[in-house]
This record gives sequence, C-alpha cells and structure tokens, in this order.
Amino acid sequence: MKRSILFFSIRSLRSLMLTGVLLFAASASLFAQGNSIPTTSAVREHRDAVEALPEKLPDGVKYRYPLLNGLSISVNLFPPVMDLFGKDFCNYEAFATLDLHHRFFPQVSAGLGYCNEESTDLVKYKSEMRPFIKAGLLYNFKYNDMNPDDFWGVLLRFGYAHSEAEVSNLYYTDGYWGEQGPMTISDLSFNSVWMEIGGSIKVQVVKHVSLGWDLTFKPFLHKGSVRQGKPYFVPGYGSTASKMGLTFHLYYDIF
Repeated sequence: MKRSILFFSIRSLRSLMLTGVLLFAASASLFAQGNSIPTTSAVREHRDAVEALPEKLPDGVKYRYPLLNGLSISVNLFPPVMDLFGKDFCNYEAFATLDLHHRFFPQVSAGLGYCNEESTDLVKYKSEMRPFIKAGLLYNFKYNDMNPDDFWGVLLRFGYAHSEAEVSNLYYTDGYWGEQGPMTISDLSFNSVWMEIGGSIKVQVVKHVSLGWDLTFKPFLHKGSVRQGKPYFVPGYGSTASKMGLTFHLYYDIF
C-alpha cells in the first residue's frame, strides 16, 4: 500500500513539475517564432522604446510592453516570520515568475513544509519536512499602465504535496473494560491537491526589488484521507482548518 501511494505521489509530482515547465516553454516558444531569444539588454532597449509611446496607444498597437518582458524570483516571507513568533508549522517557498506583455505571469513555486503542533488537549500532530510544488498564472489589470513596475490583478494556482504524519497522545476508552489509555498512530500518508484563487499586488521598492501580497481562497480538490482520518497539515497549504492564505513576496527582478 505504501509503495503504491509513493508511486502515485511521485507520478503526480512529476506531472505538476512538467506542467510548470510547459508553461514556461510555451511562452518562450511563442516569442521565438520568427525571432531569436533576446538578451537582457535587448529586452531593456525594447522596453524603453515602448515606454516612450504616448499614454494612449496608437491604433493597431495592443500592448505597450514586449512579449518577453521580464523574469523575477521571489520568496514568501510570511511563514518564516510567523515561525519566529512560535508558530508550530511552517512552509518555506520560492517562486519564479515570467512576465509576458506585463499582462500574463506564468508562475511556478516549490518549497518545504513541516508541522509539530500540540492541541489544547495535548494531542500532538507531527509531520516531517516534505516538499511541495505549485504552478499557475497571474493576470495584471494594469498591463498597459505607464508604470510597469507595479501591478494588481488576480491569480490561479494549483498545488500538490505528499505528506506523512504521526498523531500521538490520543486517549481512548476500552469498550469492554472501560479503561482509558494513550495511543499513537504512525505512518499516516496523504496525497493532497488544491487550488488557490485570489488577488495579487506588487509594488516596487527600489530598482529590481519589489514587495507583493497575495490573498487567496484555497479549496481542496483532493485532501487525502486514510482509515484513521484526514491530514491536519499539508506542506505548501498549511493548516487544513483554514481555507484562506496570505503570501508576502520579496521579489527580485532579474530583467
């Protein structure tokens, strides 16, 4: 059973990774049709030229910015900061985001998450550090704005994680003798898939460096379950008790 679950998780992880790679490859191939991939300086020169266009674009000009308009990397600062204040679970996550016409932003992210939390009735839920992956798209409503360094829009992402957990210090009552005793359930294994839908804002602080916020609603497509129950924590998702998510990005624009 374990082997089949692991095999399913590896296949699913590969599928999501392939989806992210295809998103980037498709966008790059669209640009490459009839053209060579531009250098960073060529992209900047092209961007300077289109920024010189008047606020109202001429007839026939749909986009102010080039197809391949930039690439940025970012990290989610919110969970590590919460971890400093004694949170018993955390997700460490990094993103890569491609800028197409400053309108579409294909995005992939990957990271690690763990949980070691104790409830008010002293039940302990422990999940070792495990990887997760997400892929999706951001859409910018201000894609032809004169200031290309700021945007606000909507996002759609899909996430996948395989997690393993142990629940200890559970108390049960024997149906015959009526005695109570502690119990530990080990080797719980879950495969979880979820969706993230929400809004996104990015604001430039200094050249090449920006801050951003994502507020998302996160419904599960498949939470995963075993005979003993469902997961309390999913890497990349967080506590399954809440369907809302907050991401605080620190962006670095490579070009």
